[in-house]
Parts: sequence; structure tokens; C-alpha cells
Amino acid sequence: MVKRYEQSFKETLVELYDSGQSVPSLSSEYGIAQTTLYKWIDKYSKKGGQEYSKADFIALKKELARVQEEQLNITQSCRLFGLNRSSFYEQTQRKLSFSEQRRRTLAHEIKAIYEASKQIYGAPKVHHLLLQKGITVGLKLVQKLMHEQGLKSVVNKKFKPAKNKSDNISRENLVVIEPHAMNQVWSTDITYIHTQNQGWVYLSTIMDRYSKKIIAWDMSQRMTTDLVIRTLKKAIRVRGTSRGLLLHSDQGSQYTNQEYNQLLERYKIKHSYSRKGYPYHNASLESWHSHLKREWLYRHSIKDFNHAKHEIFWYIESFYNQNRIHQGLNYLTPNEFENKQQKLAA
Repeated sequence: MVKRYEQSFKETLVELYDSGQSVPSLSSEYGIAQTTLYKWIDKYSKKGGQEYSKADFIALKKELARVQEEQLNITQSCRLFGLNRSSFYEQTQRKLSFSEQRRRTLAHEIKAIYEASKQIYGAPKVHHLLLQKGITVGLKLVQKLMHEQGLKSVVNKKFKPAKNKSDNISRENLVVIEPHAMNQVWSTDITYIHTQNQGWVYLSTIMDRYSKKIIAWDMSQRMTTDLVIRTLKKAIRVRGTSRGLLLHSDQGSQYTNQEYNQLLERYKIKHSYSRKGYPYHNASLESWHSHLKREWLYRHSIKDFNHAKHEIFWYIESFYNQNRIHQGLNYLTPNEFENKQQKLAA
């Protein structure tokens, strides 16, 4: 980039020349090319001296001091790295190549997507969103540019339930195959969330297993049957029910409770259970709880019940259902996936 100097600065250097300083000394002291100084002399020395106010003079002294300091810093830096000043100016003033400009633009786009995801997305999701924007780029380059900028995704460990080969089956798992439409299978579960001031609080969630959308959730400071009943009623109110709808849960006491199962019977919802010691039968929701905690809750110091509820509300309603893309949904969000399925069915 070519430097531009104020006219008053140029005229001051010409006055220094007129007062007896040589062009080489001025060039060396202020880092101005001799040819440039001669051009300024030709242009301004014929004016016969210009009057300056005290404020002008102070401003000019500051400008001269700034240029001197800048040149001193450049000289010191060049000595430190074994460069000559001509090489330094050549590198700093040269134009970026097309490839360099493209990498810089890509890096900016990548960081914008990463920040919009609340620093959650890794290279595959960022890469897909770049392609959606019409930006053609390889996954490896996205990975490299993220690494160069220190952008790291939240790593969710693969869900690996503890295996228990017990055959103590008291209730039946009715989910023979994964659903191929919405409102065929709902999954429900309770997870524990620790707070600094109030100990454990409990989140009850229901997910549509086909679209991965969280269709209902509720919280309580106690893990009771009333909590899971409230959640189920919310899901029914929001989604309604369909013929043959299954609700899958573990065999916790809240889900085997008579009142809970009477509510299911009233709405003709069949109850499916994971085997005891086989939590992977409900792996989709177990995995979702892991995402919730690692992507969001563990990044905050949760103070109490209300704070936990506020953060979970944001994650589910503002981010997960609306904005978090899923590789298993062809890089759509749960809401986008459901809207697409409804249009196809219409």
C-alpha cells in the first residue's frame, strides 16, 4: 500500500532542506525516497516560505516524531529478522495474489459460520454450509483454515452404553425398526443437571425419533412422575397423536407408574421399553443429552434451577430445533427436515 503524506509534512521537509539539511540526510532520517524529496522540493520550495501557527508547528513536530519512530521500528525489526529495508517494503506493499485473497475471504467466512454456531460446529458442518452459500471449497482446506485460526469444535464422544447381558425382561421393546415418518416413534428420558447453588435438577424430554426434533420438555427440582406426565401432555398438545404411535422409554419408576400408563392408554399410545441394562435402545435421546451438556451446559457455570432452565430453553428453542444442522438429516435442522417432509406429503 502506497503511503500518503499530508501537504504540510511535505512542506516542512522542504523547509528543512532550505535551511541547510541535505536530501540524503532527510531521506535517511525520515525514510523518504530521494527522488520523492526532489519532487517535493521542485513543487514547494518556490513558495518563499509559509507562515505556520503554533498549533500547526506542534502538529508537524508530532507527525515528524511519528515517522521517525516508525522508521526506527522498521529498522530494528529488519535487523532482528535479517532483512534489508527494501525487501521489507517490497513485501508489505505488494498486492495479494488471487489465491491469497481467496484464502483470506474463506477464512473470514469460516469464522463467521463458526461464531454463528456458538463455536460448536466442526469442519464437516462448516464445509457443508459454505457449499450451501455457493462457495466451492474442499473439506481439507476448511480443516486447515480452521486450525490456522484456532477454531475448535465441541467434541461429543460417541454414545457407548454399558452392556448388561441380563435377560431379566419384564416389559417389551416394540421398536423393531427405526421410524420412516414423523409421529411414529417418540423417545423420552430424564437427565440430571448439576447446579452450583441448588444441587441436581432434572430435565424430562420427548424427541420425535424420525426428525430428531425435541417436541416437548419440562424441568423440576425433583424426579417425579408428575414431571414426566407434564412433559407427555405437552407433547400431545403440540403434536397430537397418530395411529400406532409408540412412546419409548427406559424402565424407570416414573415410566412404569400406573398413572403415566393410564394417560398413554387414554390417547391410544403404545408404550415401548428398553431392556434393563440396555440404554442403547434409546440411544438417540441419550446422545442428545450428551450434545446438550457438552455443546452448551458444560460451557457455563449453572447457578440454580432458573439459570439451568434459561440455558436449556435457549439451546432447544433458539438453537437445536431451529438452527443446528444434522448430518443424519442431510445437513438440515429438525424444523427444516419436518417442513420438507410435510411438503412432500402434501
